[in-house]
Amino acid sequence: MADKRCTNGHFIDESWDICPYCPVESAEQEIPIVRPTRAGAVVIPGVSEEPVVRPRVEAPKAAPTPTVAPQPAKPVQMPPMERTVAVQKSDMPSVAKRYVVGWLIGLNGSIRGESYPIRMGRNVLGRDRASDIVVNDDQASTHHADLMFRPEERRFILMDHNSTNGTYVNESEIEPRRDLSIKDIIRIGSHRFVFMPLCHDGFFWDDEGLLR
Repeated sequence: MADKRCTNGHFIDESWDICPYCPVESAEQEIPIVRPTRAGAVVIPGVSEEPVVRPRVEAPKAAPTPTVAPQPAKPVQMPPMERTVAVQKSDMPSVAKRYVVGWLIGLNGSIRGESYPIRMGRNVLGRDRASDIVVNDDQASTHHADLMFRPEERRFILMDHNSTNGTYVNESEIEPRRDLSIKDIIRIGSHRFVFMPLCHDGFFWDDEGLLR
């Protein structure tokens, strides 16, 4: 006969730790479900069966925006006008003036009696309208020849610019250049000119632009 008793007085075998006659206790305590009776009530289980009503807190009203009186519009200012500064002639870069040093005088056709100035430095002869001396002839090249004046040597030099039909002086073709003398006859195509120099030995433009 068992002589061991549980906490409730039941006789059990000595090797048993748990009484089979006692009801099994739940490990977790049941949480009572309490439903509030009106909106806004909060019930805390195990503390009070009466619902706790918490007052509704309203958000503070925003302060009214102060009314700002409109400011008068500022007048629109025009940008400052740029000043025009006069440039003195002394401030402008000096360009050497090309003085006239001789002429070509037309001898036939539409150029007869017409004069064409020869200026200091290089003078381009050809059919191109931008030439110094325009030769309006179908046998003339666009850039047919150059007529140079060298003031330090007082020399006039006629140079053919690799033209198709050649350049002639006194009916002799130049190859490729020739010095000119007074009253030489130059022929380009069918156009003929007589050469008349202004500057020669003892007669020239000096550095100050005076004819000596």
